[in-house]
Amino acid sequence: MKVISNKYKKVADFCYELFRLAKIPIYSSKFSNKLYTSFQHLFLLVYKQFRKFTYEELLTDLESNKDLKNYLAFKKLPHYTTLIKFCKRLPMKVLDKLVLAFKHLIPKPKKVAIDATGISLDNASLHYCKRIHKKIGKRPFMKTTFIVDIEKYIILLCNQRKKERHDTFIAKPMIRKLSKNYDSIEIFYADRGYDDNKIFKLCFEKLKAYPLILQKNFNVPKHRRKGTYRKLTFDVFDYGEYLQRNKIETLNSMFKKRFGSKAKSRNIKSQKVEILTRVIAYNIDRILRITENYILLIIKITRIS
Repeated sequence: MKVISNKYKKVADFCYELFRLAKIPIYSSKFSNKLYTSFQHLFLLVYKQFRKFTYEELLTDLESNKDLKNYLAFKKLPHYTTLIKFCKRLPMKVLDKLVLAFKHLIPKPKKVAIDATGISLDNASLHYCKRIHKKIGKRPFMKTTFIVDIEKYIILLCNQRKKERHDTFIAKPMIRKLSKNYDSIEIFYADRGYDDNKIFKLCFEKLKAYPLILQKNFNVPKHRRKGTYRKLTFDVFDYGEYLQRNKIETLNSMFKKRFGSKAKSRNIKSQKVEILTRVIAYNIDRILRITENYILLIIKITRIS
């Protein structure tokens, strides 16, 4: 238990640092009963993703872990329904701020890639569905789009959408948001799904990066292609360098193997909160693996002071 406890103390320190950098208020409302802070609630949601527990199992586990309970300053643990209600009323802007706060804890990214993956919302076993001869149609999923630092395997931005939408419509606001928060990006990788002149234009003008995006119909000559910015990259496309984009597929696999490919929540808002807390948990886990001990020490000193 000692090793696990020490690990999650580091996770608690990272959550506290993110909480401080994102400038989130201690209590969600001035009318709050002030029994538990927002930090305590948010840490429990992230801790839940690490342990892959239900809400009830989470608090049962924490009750037996007195060392971690004291470290988080819990005099009394909340009821599991308290966490569910907090999850439902938690603004998505708060979690977006926490994801963006990672920019203060990681090196400046130079190579980024964008890609989408599906998080299943159906926990039914496909094997038993076949055994009972249940008709299996299209299984529901949450389309989750990541912008990733492919050198450090860290998620920089995340977007979730349940309804169908083309990748280019999702990518444009994400690139604008990326340009406002990161100014060190040199190359932007994407597959054919993002082959749109407006995306090329955003990369050149807003992001100030070179768009290494694979274009459709390579057999069509340049003079017959549409889009001024698409034509700029057609003659000098480096396919060998473009294959670095495959690293985002590796990250998608790492993310799902470590934290699961299915969301357990039933409410749409809760599903989005669950996926975003999973992103935060993944980034913390990744930073703990690649970061030197002296950075962890600085975070620890900052929390104590």
